[in-house]
Amino acid sequence: MSEHHIVEPDLKFIRDMKKAGGDSLKKCFQCATCSVVCNLTPDDSPFPRKEMIWAQWGQKDRLLSDPDVWLCHQCNDCTEKCPRGAKPGDVLAAIRNASFAHYAFPSFMGKMLSRPAYLPLVLGVPFVVLWALIGMFGNWAVPEGELKYSNFLSVPVIEGIYITLLMLSVIALAVGVNRFWKSMVRYHGEAGLMGAPVPNLLSVLPAILKHKRFNECGENKDRYWGHLGIFYGFIGAAVTTGIFTVVYYYGMGIHSPYPMSNPVKMLGNVSALALIVGALVVTAKRLTGGDKKSSYYDWSLIVLVFGLGITGWASQFIRLADLRSIAYPVYFLHLLFVFYLFAYLPYSKMAHLAYRTVGMTFARQAQRDLVEEEEIA
Repeated sequence: MSEHHIVEPDLKFIRDMKKAGGDSLKKCFQCATCSVVCNLTPDDSPFPRKEMIWAQWGQKDRLLSDPDVWLCHQCNDCTEKCPRGAKPGDVLAAIRNASFAHYAFPSFMGKMLSRPAYLPLVLGVPFVVLWALIGMFGNWAVPEGELKYSNFLSVPVIEGIYITLLMLSVIALAVGVNRFWKSMVRYHGEAGLMGAPVPNLLSVLPAILKHKRFNECGENKDRYWGHLGIFYGFIGAAVTTGIFTVVYYYGMGIHSPYPMSNPVKMLGNVSALALIVGALVVTAKRLTGGDKKSSYYDWSLIVLVFGLGITGWASQFIRLADLRSIAYPVYFLHLLFVFYLFAYLPYSKMAHLAYRTVGMTFARQAQRDLVEEEEIA
């Protein structure tokens, strides 16, 4: 006797995908050209053909729990070769972006960060918080003598607020990716392969650190340099901040500002340069990408990267030039961008790296990834 399955489409999800960049998904007629030309798709369970039909059918749960969506690096080989102009790369990008809101904890934060209409509130909250902190613990007036940003708002106050924000964000992100993992197990799990994710995580880290998959793309391979710059720019900035925080509290009275010749200071400046150059490359590719869709998530990340890099540099050089009239306002902008980064990490495209890492780990664990048989854990 044949087995029958009832497909219950989520029509709202279909509409949301079309608005988020997958507006051409209905053009797909399942010719499988996209899966044939993709250099990243697993041989035994190729994408994006199956994702395109699931999207047309409104299979929300199956799509948002699909690890193969995260193996896609949006090379757009599939879009370039599609005879119908269905743009599978844009559809998969829309699905990835929907994951942040779907698995978000708390859920209302995911909705706020996914909709441009909430942008005034999203920016207004950190602005008001920082303004209040300066009113209570800081000073808008620039005193005589050496220009120090610690006179504007003390380091312990900044560290206390920002470390708390970062800890809360890490907890929220952990809850989100845990929900994602459980969803993958439920809809795409393989019996006997779900017991030891750590070895598989370690096996995918080299590819992530090297951004190896971008080099396997056909079209848009030069996106590799933009993403690499942003990735290592953030890592360098995090290392710089961590070292200076430790030095501040345990450095036997060695306080900022530090000389430009300081090795850690140099690392911070190189990291800012990597962020800015990486953002320039990514922006150029998006502006010259033809029909490729760029979402609200994409542009908000690009603005954040530019904002962090430019205001970080500007704050430093303004202090060195002793431009007192604009020093504190520019530093305030820098604090605002850092607040945005830390507070909204689990709900913005910054969470992309965590979800991709988890998706790739699951794919390796479920033996779906592009690996040699002897490499499978």
